[in-house]
Amino acid sequence: MPKAPKQKKQRTRGQRIRRRVTVGGVVALVLGVVAVVLLSVYVGNRALIAKDQLQAAQGQLTTFKSALGQPDAPSTAALYEQLQAHTTKAAQQVDDPVWSAFETLPVLGPNLKAFRQTADLVNGLVHDGVGPLAKAADGISVDSLKPKDGAIDIEPLQKLTPAMGDIDDAITAADRSAAAIDTKDVVPQLKDPIVKVRSMLDQAAPVTHELRKVMPVLYPALGGDGARHYLLIFQNNAEERASGGNPAAMAMLVLDHGKVKLGRQGNSGDFPRPYTVPPYSPKGAGEADWHEIYSDYASTYVTNITMTPDFPTTAKMARAMWRGVYGGKVDGVISFDPVALSYLMKATGPVKLVDGTTIDSSNAVSFLLSGVYAKYTDPTVQNVIFASAAQSIFTAITHGQGDPKSYLDQLQPMMDDQRLKMWSVRSDEEDLLMTSPLGNMLPADNTKGTVLGVYNNDDATSKMSYYMNEAVDVTTDTCKPTPKYTVTAKVTNVLTAGEAAGLTPYVLAAQQRIPFGGDRQWVQLYGPVGAKLTAVYIDGQKVVWGTALQPQFNTNPYATGADNHRPAVKGDMYGRPVGVVSITIPVSSTVTVKGVFTGGTDAGSRVSVSHTPKVREVPVTLDTATCG
Repeated sequence: MPKAPKQKKQRTRGQRIRRRVTVGGVVALVLGVVAVVLLSVYVGNRALIAKDQLQAAQGQLTTFKSALGQPDAPSTAALYEQLQAHTTKAAQQVDDPVWSAFETLPVLGPNLKAFRQTADLVNGLVHDGVGPLAKAADGISVDSLKPKDGAIDIEPLQKLTPAMGDIDDAITAADRSAAAIDTKDVVPQLKDPIVKVRSMLDQAAPVTHELRKVMPVLYPALGGDGARHYLLIFQNNAEERASGGNPAAMAMLVLDHGKVKLGRQGNSGDFPRPYTVPPYSPKGAGEADWHEIYSDYASTYVTNITMTPDFPTTAKMARAMWRGVYGGKVDGVISFDPVALSYLMKATGPVKLVDGTTIDSSNAVSFLLSGVYAKYTDPTVQNVIFASAAQSIFTAITHGQGDPKSYLDQLQPMMDDQRLKMWSVRSDEEDLLMTSPLGNMLPADNTKGTVLGVYNNDDATSKMSYYMNEAVDVTTDTCKPTPKYTVTAKVTNVLTAGEAAGLTPYVLAAQQRIPFGGDRQWVQLYGPVGAKLTAVYIDGQKVVWGTALQPQFNTNPYATGADNHRPAVKGDMYGRPVGVVSITIPVSSTVTVKGVFTGGTDAGSRVSVSHTPKVREVPVTLDTATCG
């Protein structure tokens, strides 16, 4: 019997509706997934494009940096256009509503947000900072600033000055933006580049801040707004003074719209010896103990104006003395020494002097500080040789001898050694100089670190300082509420008795009670700002402070000898405690001076030593207590 056909099950209306809803939900879900996938692909594609553009911009930026200031380099303006095209496209890719929506998602969102912020940061830096610099620097190279025929083309400085302000503003803004990027939940592949950007900005910011301050004064300082007259003082390290040496040789440097001329030259014989009334008597803030520390000799003899490490004071005395003898304008004072000249000669190469002697970076110091005295015993002839050296090197520099980059390379060691110093009569320029090593040897406070001073002043009327070496050791204990600083200076006479016998009388010590071949000098110890001088020792013997009227009480007679009548004095200069003692150093011997200072306005561990720029390097060792 055949089976009866099955009857289709009849669905109710509700079942039919539920089925349609279920199918619709699946379709919607599928469409939603597809949409998310498509949007994810969309965002991912934009991210890849932005990433590629930023990588291309990085390579372009390297090319741009290499082209800055280089002769025959590609146009910086053209390079900037290519660079800007990359960063603009990268920024456009992340400036998108879908991208913004995805930034709200967990995990993925923080990465997208950090990426967008980085792209915007880089684009802003390029547009607002690199752009103005690229346009201003286009066609300008280091060689274009090189002196030619006694003149410097200073017009490029006018173009570059406003661009420095623009790039400094851009870096400051980028630095703030970088600090605002939250990298806590960002993957390492993105976090590492962000950290590198921050590091780059941290390194660049101090440079652009400084250039922004310096650039506006360069053009007028080089005579752009009218002739400038700078007094050059040449410090002879063979006869030491606190800031270098006896400034017996001077000359006037004139800069007029970039044209450089060496004018009148003078020497110590042109000035009164001594002045009955000092042309300039230090009476400024912090100089109340000037006469006790330095005596009138420092302000009444031109050869002694460098007895203080405070270069503005030295410059004011030099300016007053020069104008009193020669008259005329003095807009500023620049100081350097033979060692600084030897650095410059690494750039200029050898020069020939008036007597036919050829000097270069390897023999300039030994000839100018020792050989000239052995070769010529007449001081007048010696001065002619010194003037010839200055003129020859000046001519080499102003006529473009040497590579400009080499000059820039030598500038840093000259400043590090405190061999190059500058002072300006204009307050804005002087304020700027005082924030750099060019302006002064000791900072006005301890905010950037605790700086101690060790300085030497020849007291033998000789050229014996050429044979005096020095080493400085500093021990600090800042673990206690009252910090303690112990400064030890060891002065060594490197001469033997046999070598001393071969020196001319002009070189040997001329003062009484100095053993043959020996030297006598003042040692100045400066403590931190706000500190106190606790004690000073000479070869272990404690110094007894006195006055010039009671020399028997000035120092321990076993240390220096009371018969020298050299007062050991202490006082306060520029907010710092100072102790000054006299020492005599026989041939082949060492004398040790130790000073102990306590307190100060900062107990930080950043301690350094400023010392007299000597003929040879002064090794400095620092021993800082470890606080448990």
